[in-house]
Amino acid sequence: MLVKRGIIGRTADMQELVIGRDRQLVSIARSQFAASQSKLPRMVVVLGLLMSVSLAAAAVPATRPAPDAPFPIVFLSGTPEEIGTAHGRLLGKPLLLLREQFLLPWFKDPTTRAAAILAAAMYATFLEPAHRAELRALSRASGIDVRELMLAQCLPDLSPMFGCSTVALPASASPDNVARFGRNLDFPTLGIADKHSVLLVYRPAAGNRFVAVAWPGLIGVLSGMNEHGLAVANMEVPRKLKAPVAVPCSILYRTILERCSTVDEAIALLRSSKRQTENNLMLMDAAGNRAVVEIGTTELVVRRAEADEPLFSTNHMRGENNQSTQRCWRYDYLKKSTGRQAGAISLKQLQTLLAGVQQEGMTMQSMIFEPATRVMHLAVGIDAASREMVRIDVDSLLRAEISD
Repeated sequence: MLVKRGIIGRTADMQELVIGRDRQLVSIARSQFAASQSKLPRMVVVLGLLMSVSLAAAAVPATRPAPDAPFPIVFLSGTPEEIGTAHGRLLGKPLLLLREQFLLPWFKDPTTRAAAILAAAMYATFLEPAHRAELRALSRASGIDVRELMLAQCLPDLSPMFGCSTVALPASASPDNVARFGRNLDFPTLGIADKHSVLLVYRPAAGNRFVAVAWPGLIGVLSGMNEHGLAVANMEVPRKLKAPVAVPCSILYRTILERCSTVDEAIALLRSSKRQTENNLMLMDAAGNRAVVEIGTTELVVRRAEADEPLFSTNHMRGENNQSTQRCWRYDYLKKSTGRQAGAISLKQLQTLLAGVQQEGMTMQSMIFEPATRVMHLAVGIDAASREMVRIDVDSLLRAEISD
């Protein structure tokens, strides 16, 4: 595959759709956002003492090929400095727009923003040299202060929210014998983030190649898959804000894709790493191995399923118990629906399941990974799970010959 250096695909207008369900859940999410903001100014006092640093289940459309994708596909290759520079040059305009209309408005007053900037500077001290060099190059190329870019990396750590759903199905669950991993990303869009999703194709000089479903300016990973077929997706869980002691969670998940090939390797890396933020992380590899890692700062719980059973995760920790219900309606919906369709869950039916658990106004990315063949299907925009998915041959993107 031969592609021009930079971006392929096109950015389509994303029309916002409003459906009349889950309004209470959205209201709760917005309340959580407000509550997290109120805690940041109190946290900055503690940080200052520690350190001073200046740094719907309707019919779902079929998938279509990637060349007509309604989102940019951006190639980032070379050294950390080269990757950061390319990121800033290729995505500088939407990055500036997101800074003005998403990142800065997220923190509603100067005191809260100052507290967040201080916290971000502390997170930066834990970055590995390669990630730090990439971020600085991104800052120089985009013209955005490196402290604000660092703030974007740790936004999930500083703003606990309840959202996202995942389901990992064994090959035996589908009529075509393909193991699949479905994921909805749910987060407040502020009317802008849903319009600027990108697929970043990382081809570093050292480490694994990988793709990340992201936004301009994000160097961490919330959803992605690497050249070995290892796929990851995180889900927020209830937690308290605390002083930074490790890298932001999205940087940790990127490190998994950079260094690991299998689910077991990923779990070993998590166990050996210092962890900042409690989260659930769904993992699936090319051999069909699946696990939910309930990440605590002091311990990990690994939840698996029987070989022929689906595995789910949403926004609560449940230990090794896959069976209990009535903790999250989305978990219960996925469990009940997959049980009824065991052995007959096609790609399209999995899309329909994801549409059934999307959250009004917050599901802005929906995807299905097929790790064995390094293929993914992706839809973006408001109520993404009800939109047409684009089929992406990840292996071809990672191995494509790049011309100037």
